[in-house]
Amino acid sequence: MTFKVKTLLSTALLLLFVAASAAADFTYQEYIKAPEVWKRGFVFGISQYMSAVAQPDEEPPYPVRTAFQRCLASSTDTLLVRQVDAYVAANPASSKGPMVPIIMRAFFNLCRTEIEKAQSPKTAPSQR
Repeated sequence: MTFKVKTLLSTALLLLFVAASAAADFTYQEYIKAPEVWKRGFVFGISQYMSAVAQPDEEPPYPVRTAFQRCLASSTDTLLVRQVDAYVAANPASSKGPMVPIIMRAFFNLCRTEIEKAQSPKTAPSQR
């Protein structure tokens, strides 16, 4: 039984590594050819990642991650795909690179107000 679990885990890790390296090369031109259901899953997965994982330079209490959680919580996968398409239409030069950064920039654009609110300096507590 343990051998089967180790084999399954090793296979899953290999697939994850291959998928991650393939996603880095995945372009907008390939993305637009993909089936709609696949696009929704791909974009939704990245939204879940951005809502769960802090940005590389972010420190506790992770205001940007919290802003993404608030901003993306009520978004449907279809709405997120439309947002990515609108972002690329408004910024055609951005469609030349890998797809993951394009989606991330679209989400930063979508959630800009929440991010700015989260990063605004806190007012000093009142003296009592």
